[in-house]
Amino acid sequence: MRHRIARMFIAWFALSTFALGQKNEFSLSVGVVATSDQQIRALGGGACSVPCGGTESTSTGVAFEGAYTRRIFDFHGASIGVEFPILGVPDRDVTTAPFKFSRSALFFTPSAQVRFLPSGRLSPFLSLGGGLVHSEEPGNSVTRGALQFGGGVDFKTPLPHLAIRGEVRDFWARAFNVSSVGFQITPERLHNVFAGAGVVFRF
Repeated sequence: MRHRIARMFIAWFALSTFALGQKNEFSLSVGVVATSDQQIRALGGGACSVPCGGTESTSTGVAFEGAYTRRIFDFHGASIGVEFPILGVPDRDVTTAPFKFSRSALFFTPSAQVRFLPSGRLSPFLSLGGGLVHSEEPGNSVTRGALQFGGGVDFKTPLPHLAIRGEVRDFWARAFNVSSVGFQITPERLHNVFAGAGVVFRF
């Protein structure tokens, strides 16, 4: 009898641990980020120590994303969870003729995630949240607010704890440069669109 109770307890513990484990995900993705342009216009007259007007453009560059997701609510055919995506964008070329320099960025945007068919072979998801972006360029850095929205699809693999992910996210953030005395810069919020693919570990 004691052995049966022990076996039942071990089986229950293993099943509950497995069920609990399936509520957690950690993903790693690699892709590219494209950032929208800004228009710069000098206000008033006088000589300019920087270009009096023009377009600031940022090159498309490689980006790396890691995200932890915790499933909170389960429904028939869908689930709701919280995720914590971090997107790192190494140095990219920023051009404001005739100047050219590098700039990097790190986005952290805690989000709500809605997943469809969480147990299916294909499992789409949508994500929406907000947080911060920290940007650096030679001699200067700023931290701004950022919104994140996007989605993707996870593809099951023969391994129970591993999936393949494809995703697209837009990190809509206040730009490094904003309007100030003497300069009008538009828009002041830029789209930073990330498209990537990677792996998901469920535990």
